Amino acid sequence: MLRPSAYVCQTCRSQWSRNHSTARKGGLQGLRSKLQPKSSNALHELPKTPARTRFAPSPTGYLHLGSLRTALYNWLLARATGGQFIIRIEDTDQTRIVDDALPRLISDLKWAELDWDEGPDIGGPYGPYTQSQRLHHYTQHAEQLLESGHAYRCFCSPEDLEKHKQQTLDGGNLVNYPGTCRSIPPDQAARRASSGESHVVRFRSEGRPSFTDAVYGHYQKNEDESDFILMKTDGFPTYHFANVVDDHLMKITHVIRGVEWLISTPKHIALYDAFKWTPPTFAHAGLLCGPNGEKLSKRNRTIDIDIATYRDKGVLPSALNNWLALLGWSPSSKGAKGDIFPTMEEMTKKFCLKFTKGNAQTNPEKIPIIQRAHQSHLLCDPCTPDSRLEDIMVKPLLGNIDAVKRRRGCSITSDEASTLECLVPDLDVTPENKARVSHLLCLLRTLASDPKETAIDPAALLSSHPTLFFRPVLQSDAPFVSTFAQTAGATELAQELTSSIDALAKEGNWTPEAVQKALGGVLSTKPQELRTLGYTWLRFTLTGDAEAPAKPAKLHLAVLGPEEALLRLRRAEALLS
Repeated sequence: MLRPSAYVCQTCRSQWSRNHSTARKGGLQGLRSKLQPKSSNALHELPKTPARTRFAPSPTGYLHLGSLRTALYNWLLARATGGQFIIRIEDTDQTRIVDDALPRLISDLKWAELDWDEGPDIGGPYGPYTQSQRLHHYTQHAEQLLESGHAYRCFCSPEDLEKHKQQTLDGGNLVNYPGTCRSIPPDQAARRASSGESHVVRFRSEGRPSFTDAVYGHYQKNEDESDFILMKTDGFPTYHFANVVDDHLMKITHVIRGVEWLISTPKHIALYDAFKWTPPTFAHAGLLCGPNGEKLSKRNRTIDIDIATYRDKGVLPSALNNWLALLGWSPSSKGAKGDIFPTMEEMTKKFCLKFTKGNAQTNPEKIPIIQRAHQSHLLCDPCTPDSRLEDIMVKPLLGNIDAVKRRRGCSITSDEASTLECLVPDLDVTPENKARVSHLLCLLRTLASDPKETAIDPAALLSSHPTLFFRPVLQSDAPFVSTFAQTAGATELAQELTSSIDALAKEGNWTPEAVQKALGGVLSTKPQELRTLGYTWLRFTLTGDAEAPAKPAKLHLAVLGPEEALLRLRRAEALLS
């Protein structure tokens, strides 16, 4: 069942609870009284004209999964229709602002590769884009509603309102404003306000506004709207009022937001009607919840919700966006790789307003799968700049390598580190030497070229396969060495393998396929037992451990390069003499 989030106002929360209590009692019929009928396919289609969308975060916290998904959907709609995407900062609740939230929000959105056409940092034709700098707009439009009779000044004290609230709750009724100040003559209310008497401005609600949501279809609440507040005693607008005024003045055509705002939308429709404005198209997407259906929160540690966590773990922005987009959205058609969209452009081409009804369960176990596909695309795409690969893949890998070199703060154990002799020559240079970067780019691209390869994540590659980067210690007294040396034909096999790789190195055709062909040319002529022993010999040669998990020999040799590959083969061969 849909539930409101923690930041929905108390009145809306009460209405939500009552609506769904009725729905539970009446079963499906109870729900149909509010959502009827099902939305048609036409509602899912993109508009024929450019859409102006916005993402309007409050600087009361940091960017989390739910808010990034909302921003992403609005960005995709704008880009898919050739429209504009706007960032607007909703900071009317001054008491809850977190000092560094705004710069973090901007930084995280940029990291997520969501660009915008207008916003607080770049300006635009409908600025300013921070609500605390737009108070004159709200005051002016509140005056318009007062003059037209759609709003009135309310002088009720907080104590009186609290008393009414308790009495209403004790009676088991829905808390609504009782309309105490509705009948005060406007001129009298204006005089009281001019004299400095504390007051708010309330909307004079009438009836039960309805609208058609692009996801849920026709929506109308069972109860009449209460007279909600437009302007607070401090001169700041409420969320609902500022939201409507700004969306109109900024010419927003489409609003995609979380379903927790569905019950608030009739308020917004009432305001649009009062101003005689055309409302935007609304599309409410289901909330994100945990793998077991639980609400996502900072206290619930089943899944991290802070975007910074994924950035620090090395998750690619495009991979995170791909994963998030699929949580509650169905593409208009599958991409070339199913639900994998390696680029934002490809996702944009498939975007539509087909969101699932109800909450969307997160599946973090799919992130590594999507991440792998995006990494492979970046590494195999000739259009990917080396500088981008260096930033997102090489630098994290170099950091891990340097940590192992220092033998502290690294991802492998001290026992594992003791089996490593030294860095491969191309990495054992000064940090300023570009040879390190070139070597690692070649290594990563070689791994990505193998469709069966699954471990190219910089965060895991070094810990799972350290001998791709460090030369292993070879133990001459290792049991495998004596076993191999005593096997008939084994020493000759080792020599033949070295010779075949030496010949390939001289040809200059150093690819995984060429390496495999060279090795196969030797091993395919041997009996099965000797052939199996030959592959074990290669594993020992490359990793220092005949039983260690390792990359296929063709990949391992290919990424090491001809010089390092030959050196390891000859070092191991020397143990047999």
